[in-house]
Amino acid sequence: MIKRVALIGNMNNNFFPITRHLRDRGYDAQLFYQVGMDHFQPKADTYSLGYTKYCMEIDWLKNGFHNVDVNKVKEQLSGFDLYIGQGEEAAVAYKCGFNMDVYYPYGSDVSKYSYLPQGYSTKDKILSFLRTYKKNRVHYGQMKEGTMAKYQRGVIVNAKHLLAERTNDDFLKKLNSLEFKGQLIEVGMPFIYPAEYLELLNGLKPDVHWRREIDEMRAEYDFILLYHGRQEWKSFYNEFNGKNTDHLIRGFAEFLKKNKKNVCLAMLEYGNDVHFSKELVKELGIERNVKWFPSMYRKDLMYLINSVDICSGEFAKSYLTFGTVVEAMLLQKPVIHHRQDDLYKNLFPELYPLLNARASGEIAEAIDFAYHNKQAIHDMGTQAQSWVLKYFIGNALDVLDDLIKGK
Repeated sequence: MIKRVALIGNMNNNFFPITRHLRDRGYDAQLFYQVGMDHFQPKADTYSLGYTKYCMEIDWLKNGFHNVDVNKVKEQLSGFDLYIGQGEEAAVAYKCGFNMDVYYPYGSDVSKYSYLPQGYSTKDKILSFLRTYKKNRVHYGQMKEGTMAKYQRGVIVNAKHLLAERTNDDFLKKLNSLEFKGQLIEVGMPFIYPAEYLELLNGLKPDVHWRREIDEMRAEYDFILLYHGRQEWKSFYNEFNGKNTDHLIRGFAEFLKKNKKNVCLAMLEYGNDVHFSKELVKELGIERNVKWFPSMYRKDLMYLINSVDICSGEFAKSYLTFGTVVEAMLLQKPVIHHRQDDLYKNLFPELYPLLNARASGEIAEAIDFAYHNKQAIHDMGTQAQSWVLKYFIGNALDVLDDLIKGK
């Protein structure tokens, strides 16, 4: 009998590709994704409408966490052999009695939301009793139920398996502090579906947003460096949000100062510090060589990635993989990125090739190397793609496959 697998949540469009991977492997995998988060819907990650057959848009949180229709959630999620969850949708499922067989942490669910207050303050409880009698009963129930953070923490702590790639010591410390009961397996989350995008390498010209502008940029510049992640370097929200994007901008400016080349740094108007980044670009006098694009769907991003020469990762904490670098490497674009190799070298027979840099001067040198060594960059891109397909996607899916078969 074909096993039925429910994938609950779609933060960063992580679970839509995994749903497709599992269906390719013969499972009846179905995705439950939340309404209202436009970038985290299947339509943002595919050029076809096939997803409508196995993806269900849910509205569990439309009236707030405390007013979730528990019976409706139970009806929608009943009858599956295995539950895979992520984020607040998984927290709702846990509230409704569904424990996750597999939970994939995505970041702030571990570093932030699970550490918010689990219950309401004494002040909140007192104020609830000062309301009218009818509302008092409602608020008392909410006080007793606890906060959404309680269930976000609960779904992680009680999941049978946590699948999380090794990132850095700080994040691992946060995860371990939750004192989870399940088995932690250090493996990546295969959040991209190669079959959708590899045809771009063969000349596919999909009807994506801003294709004309992308093509015009490609025709105008001899060499294009792309950073399509969030602009985060000035504002501080927690120890994990910074990406040191200013290092990239300053490094690019240093390269331009020494090399009067017809080159471009392309970036997205995405993140909390877009304004500060634009001001820095202006201050450094490099506006002519910087191209800004609006925030866009992954299916649009992949066309943009395929049109550039090299991509950029992050320059704050060390990470092995995340959306920006994986998307780039899948399309054979090597990355300039900060990676602390001793954290990961024992996990794989080999690591993907990259131009390892962190400070602005190192980034300038990496750009210079990429510009003057086109064949080496091409070879690095080919090797990086092979690594993504074999280790990040293939091996990770084998681990998940084994867990489902053992269920």
